[in-house]
Amino acid sequence: MSERSPQKTRTRNPEQTRARLLQATIDLVAEKGAGALSLKEAARVANVSRGVAYQHFEDRDHLLREAQASLSERLAESMAGELHPDTMEDRVYQVARLVLNNREASRILIADALAGKNLTKDHPLYRLLTDALEQFRASGSARQDMDLEILSSILVGVVTSIVMLSYQVNSDVDTVAQRFTDEWTGILREGIFVKHPAA
Repeated sequence: MSERSPQKTRTRNPEQTRARLLQATIDLVAEKGAGALSLKEAARVANVSRGVAYQHFEDRDHLLREAQASLSERLAESMAGELHPDTMEDRVYQVARLVLNNREASRILIADALAGKNLTKDHPLYRLLTDALEQFRASGSARQDMDLEILSSILVGVVTSIVMLSYQVNSDVDTVAQRFTDEWTGILREGIFVKHPAA
């Protein structure tokens, strides 16, 4: 009689399965947009059955909300790990690195912001921007009458440019962050127009 090889038993790890579904959702939304997301497609990408996906999430909207919450937590954790830099250049550099290291998260959160969703004052991205502006104003290097609400919205556009840049420039994070920092701080200090001497 030949001995049968022992059958492999599948080890179930609900936390790992949930994390795979959330990551699959993040990847799908980053690639195709939220409109293309379905629970079935997320399950396929995560390599789990649709039934297993429904054990973790009620429906597509529940999955999307949880993925966005996961992104917010990830961004908040990244922010907590950042140093509190002293100079404007250091602040810009740290923000650029944070966005570049969390490109997919930033991209999805920006898409929501542009659609008028989920960028409340307690949102990690909004907090990051307003904290940076408040620190800049407190340093004495910025105008004291800055409208933080308007400037935070302007900076969402700046963050968008960092995300776009990360898809176009084939360089490491530190190099792209430094190039962005050099140009953006130059614009903040000197503007973009040539200064002609007074006649």
